[in-house]
Amino acid sequence: MDDLAGPDFICVGAQKGGTGWLYDQLQFHPDFWMPPMKEIRYLDRDITRSSRALEILRKVQEPSKRQLKKLARRRQWDERDIAFLEQVSGYRGEPMDLDRYASLFRFKGALKSGDVTPGYAGLTEEVIARIAARFPDLRVIMLVRDPIERVWSQISMSHRNAHFDVALLDDPAAFRNFLETSENIQRAAYPARVKARWDRSAPQIAFRHFFFDDITARPDMVRREILTYLGADPDKEGGGLDASHNRKSKAKKLEMTDRNRAVLIDHFRDEVLASARLFSGHAETWAANYKL
Repeated sequence: MDDLAGPDFICVGAQKGGTGWLYDQLQFHPDFWMPPMKEIRYLDRDITRSSRALEILRKVQEPSKRQLKKLARRRQWDERDIAFLEQVSGYRGEPMDLDRYASLFRFKGALKSGDVTPGYAGLTEEVIARIAARFPDLRVIMLVRDPIERVWSQISMSHRNAHFDVALLDDPAAFRNFLETSENIQRAAYPARVKARWDRSAPQIAFRHFFFDDITARPDMVRREILTYLGADPDKEGGGLDASHNRKSKAKKLEMTDRNRAVLIDHFRDEVLASARLFSGHAETWAANYKL
């Protein structure tokens, strides 16, 4: 096995588009060894931070009852997982290097593996071209969700984590300014732009999108299609995990007022229309629902 073969696939987003569902479906499937952290966050940073890997290592080494409960949601770990976390942590402060990144996936052995990092929706064309040149057999997955619903879910998550000032929602001008200036919003809010960057910079790379609408309505179908796309066996049992499993399904969302909705529709008008042209299918329904 080539230690520098790298990942079989990467998921390039988007946040609140079903990436947690995807990671869970793959980490419990017998054809995969998934890294012990959902978001490696290596390819979208010039200098490696590794803060998440260090945090997980600390939780494993000195677990509290709450941390043990969270860790129990993951597949059974072994020495490979600890070695992976230690290696990522060792990259802290070092510049991004694709050979180093490739070596992280040597732990997969003969299994398949990949990187599910929503932040990769913001990869630049230069980085995309470098990735495509280094990993020509890579398969790319993009989970596409209605931009308006996705952003509202992202805002609700930020609010739950005390990172969003809900007073912005009472001021249309302030809310509009937030949408225009927030780096987190800009990174993942425009699926048509993400796809266009990959089309321009890596036209030879296998790239396929899947709709969040189908993940919620027909998870068995989407799971089968993704596993087939990645070269895995869709008929194997996924470690007892049902295709409809979503550990974040009960998370509370903010209530969207008509005024908030109007601001969102106005802001994302061009993106919704561009998505309808590029992705068709459910994306055409989004445009129709917003009377665009």
